[in-house]
Amino acid sequence: MPRIILSLALIVVVMGAITFGATNAFFSDTETSVANVFTAGAIDLKVDNESYYNGVFNALTSWSQADLNDGNGPSTDGTYKFFDFDDLKPADYGEDTISLHVDTNDAFMCANVTLTSDDDNTQTEPEAEVDSNGLATGELADLVNFIWWADDGDNVLENDESIISQGPIGALPLNAPYELALADADENVWGGVGPVDGDETYYLGKAWCFGTIGTDPIDQDDSSTLMSPAGNNGGTALSGEPEDGGITCDGSSLGNESQTDSLTADIEFTVVQSRNNPGFQCEENCVISEEVTLIPDSGFENPIVTASSLWDIFPSPAGAWKVMWRDSLTNTFGGQTRPEPANLEIHKGVVGTPDEGLQYAELDTDWGGPFGAGDGEPASVTIYQDIPTVIGKEYRIQFSFGARPNTAASENRLETKWGGVVVDDTGFVLGAGGDIDWDVRTIDVVATTTMTRLAFTDLGTSNSIGTFVDDFRLYTESCNLPE
Repeated sequence: MPRIILSLALIVVVMGAITFGATNAFFSDTETSVANVFTAGAIDLKVDNESYYNGVFNALTSWSQADLNDGNGPSTDGTYKFFDFDDLKPADYGEDTISLHVDTNDAFMCANVTLTSDDDNTQTEPEAEVDSNGLATGELADLVNFIWWADDGDNVLENDESIISQGPIGALPLNAPYELALADADENVWGGVGPVDGDETYYLGKAWCFGTIGTDPIDQDDSSTLMSPAGNNGGTALSGEPEDGGITCDGSSLGNESQTDSLTADIEFTVVQSRNNPGFQCEENCVISEEVTLIPDSGFENPIVTASSLWDIFPSPAGAWKVMWRDSLTNTFGGQTRPEPANLEIHKGVVGTPDEGLQYAELDTDWGGPFGAGDGEPASVTIYQDIPTVIGKEYRIQFSFGARPNTAASENRLETKWGGVVVDDTGFVLGAGGDIDWDVRTIDVVATTTMTRLAFTDLGTSNSIGTFVDDFRLYTESCNLPE
């Protein structure tokens, strides 16, 4: 009997344990999100180029889509060059279609071109006879002209495509980037404003000419019946390249000044994300920089006055300046016949001290020079330079104006035009006794075209006396481009 009682006690203990476990269970459910990930997006610019030299496809300056710093370019040194030609002749020309592809996101796109050298190298005998600068600077950069446009990818400048920039590469100051906004918050050269689309291809046309470049845009419907550019014999068209890309090239005016000269330049493209980046500008933190002037021969130090009179006249172009007579219909005076082209008169201290350097100019010039017959002839001129500019960019014009000493106010008046618009007028200024009283004048302007004429005209009495100028400078904005 005692054993039976003990067994019943054990059963009670076990049952009690089971009952306790049941009273501690809760309703529950579990949901798990696994392998959560943040992955940064990508902005990767790829560039390719299709290049033609004198109408013939050029493999050494052509490549398929690539990163330009990968060391696998078609040039012998593994680089990618948009131009690489070492035996130029007048009227040589080229055309490239550059393709830009952003992977994979929408992006703003910027570009800049930097002239890195402009060298005379050596001089042949025919060059030495006409090159007054000697080995100091090269002339080639001033004679190779470029045109850039927003292309549709067919290697042709057509009448519905916008020219972005044009002019001689030598107009760029050395080692100062020429900045262009291809697509930012304010503009897009392919139409509208804002960024380019990711995974889309965009095209730039680039043409150059060793000589005078011109445009003859092709109608979209006529692109299959194209002729050779004016001034060239054309070439064999390969890979579907038209023989006339809507560009003309004429080298007939070139002489021997640029023989053996060379230039180098860098071309850079930059892309920046557009999402979460409203209001982005390709040119950021821009201020007028007075470190480099965009005007060649700003102080009239070239040509050099060698006459014993300490002044002389030089026909247009005189140095970097083009010259034209102010009074276009006055061809004769006092038995003299007005020369063509117009003359620029340069002084080497004959009347007073230059404001800068050794020479200055008089804009009421002379028909016959220091040894010519007669005086008092109507000889007022306009001098000008055509400057490659960026639409919307700010520029600063600075120069020294001086009234000729001991002359009436009616003899001395200077007008300044920027792109055909008067931006400064000195009014009539009395020429007092003593040395030249130089007045440094500064005018801030904005470019509205890709090529802007900067012109200065003598508005005093046109009688070969009055209006001195010196030390012309043109500055522009220096901007911090995005890294």
